Amino acid sequence: GMKKNSYGNIEDIVLNVTLVTSKGTYKKLYSNPRISNGPDLNHLVLGSEGNYGIICDATLKIKPLPEVRIFDSILFHSWEKGVEFMHELSKKKIYPTSCRLVDNEQFKFGASLKPATNSRLEKIIDEIKKFYVLKIKGFDVDKLTACTLLFEGSKKEMEALHKDCLETGFKYGGMSGGPENGLRGYLLTFLIAYTRDLALEHNVAGESFELSCPWDCVNELCEKTKNRIHKRATELGFAKERVWTSFRVTQLYETGAAIYVYMILSHKGMDHSKIVHYYEEVEDAARDEVIKNGGSISHHHGVGKIRKGFIDRTLPRMAVDWQKDIKDAIDPKNIFAVNNTIYRSDEERAATQKKF
Repeated sequence: GMKKNSYGNIEDIVLNVTLVTSKGTYKKLYSNPRISNGPDLNHLVLGSEGNYGIICDATLKIKPLPEVRIFDSILFHSWEKGVEFMHELSKKKIYPTSCRLVDNEQFKFGASLKPATNSRLEKIIDEIKKFYVLKIKGFDVDKLTACTLLFEGSKKEMEALHKDCLETGFKYGGMSGGPENGLRGYLLTFLIAYTRDLALEHNVAGESFELSCPWDCVNELCEKTKNRIHKRATELGFAKERVWTSFRVTQLYETGAAIYVYMILSHKGMDHSKIVHYYEEVEDAARDEVIKNGGSISHHHGVGKIRKGFIDRTLPRMAVDWQKDIKDAIDPKNIFAVNNTIYRSDEERAATQKKF
């Protein structure tokens, strides 16, 4: 997913699967590049979240290792300018292998995780860079945002794509942050999971969720979701300074973007037996706000049980019932999964709905 611009999302790279169900085994008879013989059931399998059976093997597209990997980054004066840049890339179909815009909160968080150095020379160089960015170029440390870039492929094509991408960024007041920051920002994605686990040991509950939305919804959705998270958290007793939120535009499409929402709640001194419930209350409020502002229930994580109560707000009743009908036909005894995404009865649907 991180490199879908070059290699495709999961539905783009899966050619065939073997799905074992309680009624038999599903598998395409041919791995043709395209065939017109009715709906592509691969998509039904990939989106079923385990409800219909178990995938035992899969045939995937592969590509040669890239000739070059080019990292870079661009600093922007504000989140809004960064979003405009990302939108422009999608309109021009300038798609780096990975292109991720982090907001100011996440930028400062990433900077705080930079390894310490005992080198006096490195410290002096860092101070010079900081002076140049803040004093000479006029960036505000509390507003600037950063886009991390990765280009993978043939040398000639990637160098041209890299050049086009930087020139587009400069149109929106951007400044190259260099390959080192690009690599650090790219690796931050992997590091966040470990910082979350470390934070749990220090009375901090944190997690992320993702969504997609049209381009004209990005800014307002992020602003209103942040306000809703802080409002619900303070209503539950969290001090204002103990709530942290951050956003990242993480995937580009012609019609919109994928966004990650990060939220952290520091609960030191609070009743620990209620923290999971509190966290769910805050996340549910955030998801309600996302849907109200044009966001999807998920971009790629899926629905499962936690988001199941929102499914009726994202699909027509008929579509939800279709999923149950397919489940009943393929797995009438409900052997696989444990009701992920699918209501087994109207009573369960009524009891599970998220109400605001």
